[in-house]
Amino acid sequence: MLSEKTYTIGDVSQQTGVASVTLRAWERRYGLIKPQRTAKGHRVYNQGNIQDIQHILSWLNRGVAISKVASLLASGKSSAAAAPVAEQWLVAQNKLLASITELNKPGVNQMLDRLNKSVPFITLCEYVYHPLQATLAQRWQRQPLGYQLEQQLWQQSWQRQTLIMTLRTEKQKPQGHCYLASLDLNGPSLGYYLLHSLLLQSGLRINAFGKVEDLAGLTRLHNNAEWPLIVYADQRLEQTAFKPLAKLGTLWKDDIICLGLASDIHHEQLTSLGIACVGGHSSNAWQSAAMKTWLEKTQR
Repeated sequence: MLSEKTYTIGDVSQQTGVASVTLRAWERRYGLIKPQRTAKGHRVYNQGNIQDIQHILSWLNRGVAISKVASLLASGKSSAAAAPVAEQWLVAQNKLLASITELNKPGVNQMLDRLNKSVPFITLCEYVYHPLQATLAQRWQRQPLGYQLEQQLWQQSWQRQTLIMTLRTEKQKPQGHCYLASLDLNGPSLGYYLLHSLLLQSGLRINAFGKVEDLAGLTRLHNNAEWPLIVYADQRLEQTAFKPLAKLGTLWKDDIICLGLASDIHHEQLTSLGIACVGGHSSNAWQSAAMKTWLEKTQR
């Protein structure tokens, strides 16, 4: 056993995409992963543990509740033979939607806390948060009484989540550093918060700017540290934004990337400036080849 290759919890998190806090929850709350311990009590994972994590992920991606995964693993059933299960995700969406429309902020926070600890964040983005946001957008277009309060509650809940994740990340050894700037003049979108959270759960230290009105001011960041830069926007950019963006592209060269729905809208203009861009939802962008290449640069 001593010759078997082992991994730290940080190594496993990087390899599987499952945040360290989630791995701990799977062990403590659900008894799913049982790593060995060093003399000092640090978790040590082997290849078998990593294979177990992949099996867990395959069940979760079928929509199976984390509380039911242990029995499925024990049964030896394969998730590949199972039909997709969407009910669990719909339940989560509907519970969050009910808490938001009832203006039940503690309820929203408690559910986000539980979900973000027990389920890989990229899975939640794809199956809960993006679909829920589409439902909320349709609701808010009708402008029901007090809808602005719902919007504020939802945004404040995500501000809280990113703060919690930031504090957790600061206790761990950094996997890299980057800048993140939102260009949406109405304030950060859900896509921005989800991307911020994905970056944090990958172990990055982030210097984030949630609302940037003076794009030219971002050039000062290049003088402070040579960290890669993400600019994020889900809304159409003003034409006046492209001159300072060109300057940013000149300074950061291959170390800048533009994400968000604005990248779909302005793809031709951005690429003409030499700025890599990936459109679509934050979860789609996160899994793209361009984003994986950019992430490698944060670890220099």
